[in-house]
Amino acid sequence: MSAAAQSGLGLAGKVVAITGASRGIGLACAERFASHGARLALCASRSVPALPAGVEGFGARCDVSDASAVAHFFAEVERRLGSVDVLVINAGALERAPLEAFSEAQWDRVLDVNLKGAFLCARAVWPQMLAKKRGRVVAIGSISGTLGTPQAAAYNASKWGLTGFIKSIAEEGREANLFCASVLPGSVDTEMLRQTPFPAQMTAADVARTVLFLSSDAPFAMTGAAVEMFG
Repeated sequence: MSAAAQSGLGLAGKVVAITGASRGIGLACAERFASHGARLALCASRSVPALPAGVEGFGARCDVSDASAVAHFFAEVERRLGSVDVLVINAGALERAPLEAFSEAQWDRVLDVNLKGAFLCARAVWPQMLAKKRGRVVAIGSISGTLGTPQAAAYNASKWGLTGFIKSIAEEGREANLFCASVLPGSVDTEMLRQTPFPAQMTAADVARTVLFLSSDAPFAMTGAAVEMFG
């Protein structure tokens, strides 16, 4: 294993792609990475994320559940900034309803964004990272990926699946020094949380600090980790 893989990545000048970056945890991550000199490629499905002041990079709209949209976004990242050094998988969807009232369309939307989207984005950057034998993928999961929550079966299932996906690609990337981990926060003070009955236990900035650590200073021995945050 290289010394760089053991000690993590310095972020100055590195290309960091963040999905779901227009608000909440994604926006907090963009601000945190910007303060460390990273170049940013930001995307969100509903609006074009704004770059922090003075940061090199761009924002774009991208529906992460759409394979062609994902391919287009990451091709644009490579054209404008170069290959991705750090991918933060943050885009997420929540639908709440009792099981008997939960529609197939609701189920598909949540699983498509939260789980299929993670697969599509990781797959898009994987060949670049394998070629460089360097790169980090950090996914925003949820403490709901370790327990059950009433009226959130699709969301919980997607987050359980996301943890398994990240642990699996961590093993695939191990020999090439590719680091993969997930963050499993509890109730974060975001717009999404306000759709639930749960009180906030932490801020988006708290989560961003953990993402930054996993993207830079965390030792390679943590690859495959699912870092729980309880607030």
